[in-house]
Amino acid sequence: MKKFSKLVSGITALSLAWCLSLTASAELHTGDKMSYKGTGFRARYEVTSSENGVSTVKVTLMNTGRQKIGGWAVKFENFGDIQGVKACRMFSSDGVNSILMNSSTNGSVAPNKTVSFSYTVSDKYGDCEFPERIKVYSDIDRSNSVDDLNLAAKECYNAACDALVDNEVAGMPIDASFREGLFAKSNSKDGMRTGFNYRYAAVGDSKVNIAASQYSRGSVCVYTGRTTVNGEETVFVQVKDLRTGRIGQYPHPTNGTAEWGTLDLSSPVTKVYSQKEVDSAAKSAYNVVMGYLSEVEANEGMSASECYSSGAFAESSTAAGLKIDPKAVYDGCDKHINDVLKYEYEGMTINVMMTAAGEVIVDAKANDGTMVGQYPLAFHNTI
Repeated sequence: MKKFSKLVSGITALSLAWCLSLTASAELHTGDKMSYKGTGFRARYEVTSSENGVSTVKVTLMNTGRQKIGGWAVKFENFGDIQGVKACRMFSSDGVNSILMNSSTNGSVAPNKTVSFSYTVSDKYGDCEFPERIKVYSDIDRSNSVDDLNLAAKECYNAACDALVDNEVAGMPIDASFREGLFAKSNSKDGMRTGFNYRYAAVGDSKVNIAASQYSRGSVCVYTGRTTVNGEETVFVQVKDLRTGRIGQYPHPTNGTAEWGTLDLSSPVTKVYSQKEVDSAAKSAYNVVMGYLSEVEANEGMSASECYSSGAFAESSTAAGLKIDPKAVYDGCDKHINDVLKYEYEGMTINVMMTAAGEVIVDAKANDGTMVGQYPLAFHNTI
């Protein structure tokens, strides 16, 4: 079975979405109320009825921003089965998270004005409660930044991989999935328009649209394509802002100028890595190295120090280090490190060192050289 790399990340609030948080109550009772407050919105949850395992919740949103919005959506975690909605529409529900959106008549909300909707939820197991956190999306007319587009492309890539893995479990490889129309619209020449108001029949298109809707705004389209990187068959996703023409991409985030419909690996890497990310890269590379050394020892009887000196770390053992690059062709453990890190940490440099006692130390350096991570951390400032 082909392995698709799904990159899991926490939900990140964009300028179009506000995350409102509070401590959840243990269960729902008639008359219970809860308030959520965040930049651009206030929300009030109220249980209007709750009996025999069925609760009805009324939600009132206030636009506390300065701009009139033309549409809204609310994402929240729910533990029950939503049976009905009023003054809103169900956009998506995956059993853990649900997204409800405006109806055809109440999407427009002026500053300091409110809108209300309700939903009925069945609580079979007695664990239904107020969500600890909700996210409110507003359709304010503005363009997407390059960072927005690259992030949206990454989330759409994850959604596309989910759809492909589901098909592979059912015995359908990647080429058949595309041929049979898993991405019927998003794999078309002009791409697929996305947003909360769009619905698509193809499973892959639907998953990609749900992801894109949460991470980009306005006039946006998505392209889901097939490609081969270093002989490995995989997918890529591009997200285009139709107002500006800028394009985001994953893998290989772009500076907004990628060629549409082709995985463009020549555009500059614009990612600025955080300390947390370089630390994570160092740990990931360390795990690859230890796995490689263990396998070589088990299969070839070669010690770690012998393997390290054998040329398997031809690039990563040098002062210049191993440059993480999806276009590069490496050998030995360098290839394994690059293959694991090439989509998430492109542009970083990895240095693998071995002490006289045979202990492995891995450094990761950001593409601009300003951030350095190391694993194990116990070796920090000791070499």
